Amino acid sequence: MGDLRDRILDFFDYLRDTFDDIRYGIKDYFEANPFAKRWLLEGLICLVVGVLAGGITFGVLNHQKKTLSVKQENAATPVQEQTVEGDENIEAASSMEGTEVQDYGDVVIEVVAPGEYAEAVANWSQEEIDAAVTERAGYLDKTKYWSAVSAYWDAKGISGNARFATYLFDTSSKVYTAADFEGLSPEVIHVIKNEMYARHGYSFRDQDLYNYFMGQIWYNPSIMPADFSEKTFTETEVKNLDLINSIDNM
Repeated sequence: MGDLRDRILDFFDYLRDTFDDIRYGIKDYFEANPFAKRWLLEGLICLVVGVLAGGITFGVLNHQKKTLSVKQENAATPVQEQTVEGDENIEAASSMEGTEVQDYGDVVIEVVAPGEYAEAVANWSQEEIDAAVTERAGYLDKTKYWSAVSAYWDAKGISGNARFATYLFDTSSKVYTAADFEGLSPEVIHVIKNEMYARHGYSFRDQDLYNYFMGQIWYNPSIMPADFSEKTFTETEVKNLDLINSIDNM
């Protein structure tokens, strides 16, 4: 028992001596280096400030995270739009090139898509088309052909700007037959023939034809009759022109 007590006392003596050695060593170091104490003090201050700043930052971020979580939990669920499919059955077909036919029961309406407008206005905005139609509307009141052409559009179910931005017949890319012109009035057939000239910029001397085509926003009279050559027409257009000349009675 006495040996154990002596060993414990020896251990504590060892610790005391070691502590004294460290304490006196530090004291001697600071005496030999007067700035070391200042550096140590500044280092301790920086450490304390860093710990405090880190704690404050963590507390703020944790509070914001909790607040955001509460807001998300309490947020109302957005209402989704629901699309109700009707019982209406719409069938589409094509009875005239460049148009789409939609069948609503007994009523047939041909809708001309903007992409099917005449090439000259195919890339115009709706505002530009509206402005051009308004600007040229007065010409159609001064031509004898508009009533017949308007009746033709009525029969096709085409209304709105399409009447002023679409060709009557696509004579530049399709070869027609006499059957395609059956039932058309002489005025409409005559306009279709001259439409082929108008598409190439022919400037009409006939006032009725001039006024009619000036009412079409795609028309740009740029070639005087004396300067116009029928060599401008393509092979397809020549075939259509020969056919229409044979049935044009005006």
